[in-house]
This record gives sequence, C-alpha cells and structure tokens, in this order.
Amino acid sequence: MPIDPLLLQKGFTLQAALKVSSVEIGLPEVAVDYNQLLVFGHAGSGFWKSLDEPLTGSDPLDCMSIKMVEDFLQRIGCADYLVVYPSTDLQIDLRALGKQLGWHADSALGMGINAIHGTWFAYRVVVLANTFYETHDETQTNNLAEAPCSKCINRPCVEACPVDAPGVTFDLQACMDERVREGSACAYQCLARNVCPVGTEYRYDQDQMRYHY
Repeated sequence: MPIDPLLLQKGFTLQAALKVSSVEIGLPEVAVDYNQLLVFGHAGSGFWKSLDEPLTGSDPLDCMSIKMVEDFLQRIGCADYLVVYPSTDLQIDLRALGKQLGWHADSALGMGINAIHGTWFAYRVVVLANTFYETHDETQTNNLAEAPCSKCINRPCVEACPVDAPGVTFDLQACMDERVREGSACAYQCLARNVCPVGTEYRYDQDQMRYHY
C-alpha cells in the first residue's frame, strides 16, 4: 500500500514509513521530535518519463523530487517535517536504510540490487515528519532483498568491466579512474551494470543514464 497514490503515479514506486524509534541507522538528533521517517524512491524510468519540467539549474532532479514530496506533505496538512535526503547539511546511510526496508541486498557492483528491479532504482527523498502512516513491513516487499548476485553463475558484470572493479569488494577507485579517462566507454554508462540480467525491463533509457552519469 503506497503512502501516496499520486506520488506513485508520478513514478515514486518505492514508498515506506518507519517509526523513528525503529530506524536502525544513525539519524540527526532532531529526529526525536518526529514520529516517522518517510522514504521515497523510484524504479525504472517511470519517474524520469513523468517529469514535465526541463532539468535546469543545480541538482534539478533532487530539487524536483523534494518539491513533489513537499507538495504531498502540504496536501495532507503536514507542516512539521525535515528533509534529511537529499541534503547538503545532513548525512544518512541510504544503503543501510534500504537493507532495513528489505528493498535491496549488496551487489558485486558496489550498489544495492533487488530481485525485481535489479540495480535500476534509486532513493529520491527521505523526510522526518509527524505523520502516522501504517509502518513498513519488510516481509511484504515481494522478496526485493533477495541477493541475485549470490545465485549468479556466469557473472557477466565481471567480464564486461574493463578494469575488473566488480567483486566481493568493489574497486571504486579503479571505476572512478576509468570513468574520467579520455575516450572511456564508461563516461556516460556502466558497462558492467548494463549486462546484469536482473531487472532488464527496468533499465534506464539513454537520456536518464547520461544524466545520472
């Protein structure tokens, strides 16, 4: 059951509410003043395709995402909230939060992966709010957190990566160095991510991929 059907229509296909007292990651000290942590994310290109404004200015996708959630909070009459992600002042561990929600497992690509969407999903907005939605039950996530990499035999991502970055410990430095190398095929895409067989129907289109990379 989504928190907000309108946000679902706009592409926020991942939605969850947690009681602040149940959150396992570190939160800002002011979190004690709020009842819930609301988490919104997207999977696939639905969110991207729903955008009806040009992406201009600094961090336009983040700004639009925050505005959409703030519009939702205004619609329900909630004026007491704090955006904790994306934020320049506050830091939270999104990967650990996603694991608690049951939305993903670790992957060989150094990012979360789930059994339905693969790696083609992202966390858009996390907000502390004095709301009272039904709290998230990770047992109802359709096994999103199953670890596809542990069942993968051929491991095409390893073969596709030109610098052998994927592995038990992802070699982030090698990945970053290759991305900025002149003439690199990884400048606007991840070759290893593209060949992952999980969630291929949710793969970002070229415009969305280019924006994120």
